[in-house]
Amino acid sequence: MMRKCHLNTCPVGVATQDPILRQKFAGKPEYVVNYLFLLAEEVRGLLAKMGFRSLQEAIGRVDKVKYSPDSQNPKAKTLDFSNILKNALEIRPGTNIVGGSMKQIFGTELRLDNKLIAEAMDVLEGKKKSVVINMKVTNEDRAFASTLSWQVSKRYVEAGLPPNSIIINLTGSGGQSFCAFMAKGIHVTLEGDANDYVGKGLSGGEIIIFPPKDMPSDFKSENNIIVGNVCLYGATSGKAFFRGQTAERFCVRNSGAVAVCEGCGDHGCEYMTGGRVVVLGLTGRNFAAGMSGGLAYTYDKLKLFTQRCNQESVALEPLELEDDLTFVHDLIKEFQEKTNSQQALDILNNWNEEKQHFIKVFPHEYRRALKETAEEEKAAEASKTQKPQEVEDKPEKNVQDIEETIPDDTQNQKNIQKALDKTRGFVKYNRATYQYRDPDSRQKDWNEIFNHKQVKEGLRMQAARCMDCGVPFCQSDHGCPLSNIIPKWNDLVFQNKWREALDQLEQTNNFPEFTGRVCPAPCEGACVLGINSPAVTIKNIENTIIDTGFENGWIVPRPPKERTGKKIAVVGSGPSGLAAAAQLNKAGHLVTVYERNDRIGGLLRYGIPTMKLGKDVVQRRVDILAKEGIEFKTNTEIGVTVPAGDLLKDNDAVLLTLGATWPRGLPIPGHNLNGIHFAMSFLERWQKKQSGNDIELLNLAAKDKDIVIIGGGDTGCDCIATSLRQGAKSITSFEILPEPPVTRADSNPWPTWPKIFRVDYGHEEVKLKFGRDPRIFNIKSTGFLDDGKGNVCGVNTVLVEWKKDDAGRWQMSDVPGSEKTYKCDMILLAMGFLGPERKIVEELSIDLDPRGNLQTPKHKYATSVPKVYAAGDCRRGQSLVVWAISEGRQAARQIDLDLCGKTSLAGPGGIVNGPL
Repeated sequence: MMRKCHLNTCPVGVATQDPILRQKFAGKPEYVVNYLFLLAEEVRGLLAKMGFRSLQEAIGRVDKVKYSPDSQNPKAKTLDFSNILKNALEIRPGTNIVGGSMKQIFGTELRLDNKLIAEAMDVLEGKKKSVVINMKVTNEDRAFASTLSWQVSKRYVEAGLPPNSIIINLTGSGGQSFCAFMAKGIHVTLEGDANDYVGKGLSGGEIIIFPPKDMPSDFKSENNIIVGNVCLYGATSGKAFFRGQTAERFCVRNSGAVAVCEGCGDHGCEYMTGGRVVVLGLTGRNFAAGMSGGLAYTYDKLKLFTQRCNQESVALEPLELEDDLTFVHDLIKEFQEKTNSQQALDILNNWNEEKQHFIKVFPHEYRRALKETAEEEKAAEASKTQKPQEVEDKPEKNVQDIEETIPDDTQNQKNIQKALDKTRGFVKYNRATYQYRDPDSRQKDWNEIFNHKQVKEGLRMQAARCMDCGVPFCQSDHGCPLSNIIPKWNDLVFQNKWREALDQLEQTNNFPEFTGRVCPAPCEGACVLGINSPAVTIKNIENTIIDTGFENGWIVPRPPKERTGKKIAVVGSGPSGLAAAAQLNKAGHLVTVYERNDRIGGLLRYGIPTMKLGKDVVQRRVDILAKEGIEFKTNTEIGVTVPAGDLLKDNDAVLLTLGATWPRGLPIPGHNLNGIHFAMSFLERWQKKQSGNDIELLNLAAKDKDIVIIGGGDTGCDCIATSLRQGAKSITSFEILPEPPVTRADSNPWPTWPKIFRVDYGHEEVKLKFGRDPRIFNIKSTGFLDDGKGNVCGVNTVLVEWKKDDAGRWQMSDVPGSEKTYKCDMILLAMGFLGPERKIVEELSIDLDPRGNLQTPKHKYATSVPKVYAAGDCRRGQSLVVWAISEGRQAARQIDLDLCGKTSLAGPGGIVNGPL
């Protein structure tokens, strides 16, 4: 995910030797199971599209493969794949080509490891201290000694066996993955050669390989390859001595093994994080690329190494320190004794001269880590011996030089960059927790709850926590639906390049001021840092970028330079409708937005409380859209004041962004009593009152009442906060589901949305005022009580428990004896929505899907009625504001394409590419 192993900043503690990061490793077998399950589900989906039920059915089905050469590449047209794509039955009629119909013969019973384990069993079982085994090996013997190592690890885990417990002497040619994952206490000597992946994942064992002793007298091992590619890949400990050259990618990702060879191919020691390597000969190109730990020493008598080494992350130094000289000399001596290397012998016999030709490869990151460790040890030692000292009072300097009074912006910027560490910011800096104003003061007003000023002051430190991942999951399907280019604008904020950050943000999001305030931030749930630490404050950064843009006057109306003459009606002015209108207007179309309420904004205007989204923020954006040429018509309900058919006749396209406004009721005894209201009716009426409308609240006010809110989620929390500010006597919230865990459950792995216990702004405020969290979980309402005058005065409840049945489905059952009655004067139902209202749907006879939403093809926005499109909650069901904006943008893109035959409107991630 990070793909920055060379920086030694692996956030999950895998590809790093940093002790702080290593502690973060919390891998579980369930994670692998979840990953493979998700992978299998995706593969099954792809197979199903082709009509297959299994991978076996896909074998040989070349009729499902199509060659599509790149039309822009003339070389591609010269390729002929006809023979490869020919069906096998055309070549051999009657042949059975069904995969798996013929049982494969693996011959595992003939593996050499079986004999090896049998001869070593007495040592494995502790009956003998050691054993010497002599064998012949061939290149068909793959993963030799790996199963033996499994037997060792199964019994002794990482401790392994004592040195020289199992000594194996071999002659011949080792097969692929020779001695892979070899455990401590196993020593293998091979007289011969070996294939690729020798010592892969070496885990404490020792490998010695040298050429046959009967080679011609003029044979020079340093000029010949003795082992294949990718030897010692991911080795963690142990030793390996190769008398001869190793092929490409030697010791890649080595994190602890000690190795000696007489030369290596390209990419040696790439991404190495630990261990030590001595190369007694030439290296290939790109040596030490991304190396962040460990040390390498190369013998460079021909003075070619400097130009072949990738010095981006390492320094090249002469072999001068006594510790280095002793280590290299002793290791070469051991190598010579065990392999009879003439190259090593010549170096040892003339050590005083030859040592001058060695180069020490020292990673910058490793040097920094060693320095920090030394400083910490020094400071700890000093603190033990340091005595308290009297502090001498010095007069303050009251006079400044004139140069000191003039701010140096360039120097200040450099000082800031030095002060903050972007590379390791996610380790050094904590996630900010001050996004909201103090709950004691904010609950007394209707101003926005956000602490905008303090958030901005600490924002660069928060941006420094972004790791700029190689695979940013914050932009994935589990993250931001808009595919916001989050790492890019995080880095620009860190660099104080606010205007550039705004440009990046506006590529993908029309209204960051809305999502930056009301979005629950699925991007943060998918943040790679969130695997084992608090995620980056992406939402705060997004909101501050757009607010900074408005403060500096960068957000101005940009009407299109040309008009297409196409007329498009957008029904509904919520986030989806406004986003679609903005995009269609940008494309030059004539856009009219119809809203049944008296002000534009839909959910943004009247559904979300003022303290969460200031209505001045909404109006500011609406004014810009109007100046860009979008026409808004309020108090116009399509299907009531204007027939839907007329709208269709008068426009080239109609986009329905109706939202999901049909609330879910609670049909239990007493549900028709006065004082029981839908949450949105309560919120909308109060927002209209706050906006200056001349309306009475009637009984839709919480002042001095006992309020019960049935249903959780954002709407339920908004009802809690609104009731509190109106002066409710008490507030209780019912949730039928169990209380979520504090951390992710095993069934809720990253990067899926974390279903954890959260304390939102309303919960915090109520807890402060009344001394308790307003939420009660696992509770079901069974009936509403009548005060005798047709008004609700209470609600009967029972606790429930959730258990899985034999099929693995969750089933709810009542808890006997848990019945309880709660006194209340007003009930607010916040249980979600069933879909869009039906007036327009029925008039135009639009097809609905099984859930009651407007039906469209997958990833398309055209309904069953020509010229009519749908986007947002009315198409996908009740969802988030950020999803609504995404839907509006992509629906606009399809409409533009359908009307003009091409489109320049951006797809997900702000990318303008080919047709949909």
